Amino acid sequence: MRREPVPGWTITSNDLNFPPGTVMRPVRNIGDRGIFLGITDEGWWLFGLNVSNGQRTFGPIRLGSAEEATDFDCYVNGPPMVLCVRQGADQGARSTAWIVDTVSGEIAFEGLSDLRVYSQDQPQLEQIGDYVVARVAGSGMYGVGERAELTWFVPGGGVLPAYFETWARDSSPSNLAVQSSGGVADVVFSVADGSIVAPSLPKDVELERAVVYPGGFGYEYSLADDFSTTRVAFFDDKGTQLSEPVPDGRIEDGSLDLPMVSTATSRLVFTIDGRQLLQLPASVAASEARRIGGRFFVTTTSDEQKWQQFDLGTGTTGKTCEGDSLGSYYIASDGDVAIALGGAPAHAIDLATCETLWALARSGPTEAKEVWKVHTTLIQRTNDRLFSLVPPA
Repeated sequence: MRREPVPGWTITSNDLNFPPGTVMRPVRNIGDRGIFLGITDEGWWLFGLNVSNGQRTFGPIRLGSAEEATDFDCYVNGPPMVLCVRQGADQGARSTAWIVDTVSGEIAFEGLSDLRVYSQDQPQLEQIGDYVVARVAGSGMYGVGERAELTWFVPGGGVLPAYFETWARDSSPSNLAVQSSGGVADVVFSVADGSIVAPSLPKDVELERAVVYPGGFGYEYSLADDFSTTRVAFFDDKGTQLSEPVPDGRIEDGSLDLPMVSTATSRLVFTIDGRQLLQLPASVAASEARRIGGRFFVTTTSDEQKWQQFDLGTGTTGKTCEGDSLGSYYIASDGDVAIALGGAPAHAIDLATCETLWALARSGPTEAKEVWKVHTTLIQRTNDRLFSLVPPA
């Protein structure tokens, strides 16, 4: 990634027999199988590409007219199935849903549904890991079935913690989710089947806040005879306890790649099985953090414009990178170089020096350029052309 990439495989809207002016964008992925939309004023087409080689995996499949539609999106709902929902302006009217088998390329279901892409009081869809859930504020979380119907139900507040809407990360998303139970304790559940994942703790403890990580989750809790002390423990995806690294602390939910616990004197970074990696001064703001390869970055300002780095192997402090490149604009890294959006369609940052290595040319007067990461592949759109970005020969 140190040298500016060049186009690899290429596909155009004409190759897919789309009408002129069609915009192609990725919406989700199942490993290397990217799920893409062809978008026009008339409607949508769904198609799949193997992003490692550009080969078409299914489609394109026409998914209805854009007439009077206000929202449209697609979600993976238990690979290889993809759910797409078209929502109209009338909030009282039902949506139209399609369920597509991305292996056979066939529509498995098409019909009306109560699901919504966006709504305040109807089941609103959220992608979590390999599944979609429908949340209803004040009620709880639902699963979605093979006919776009509501299935399993987990009662609660129907609101995901804010960190589920966080920035792009290198780690694979978990199939666990968290919601408030309406009481003191958060509830951890599987988005595959709605089963509650209870932590293996004594029954007389008082559970509090939970945070999901790659490979498991953490809980804050207190003992029945000592509510003055908040303890932290970490568990695997089944709820088996892996570690309880400190007797008194709080989970920092700005760090989602690795658990970070604040104590009275410091902030400690652990593996989920309890191995301490870093000890940061309590003065480090750390409202957001991310792991990139062997480096750990934490914000040191409230506006998240300065990122202090630490070596996870030695604990030594590295350069402080400034700007949004490691925050909301971050999209990918090979561990030494980060790729970010902002200004140019994409640019590269040397993580050791925080210097810009290269930047793609901006869009011209007759060009529209966008860059995404789909699984482990960088993909660019320039007008009606999609292509991978690969190292130069």
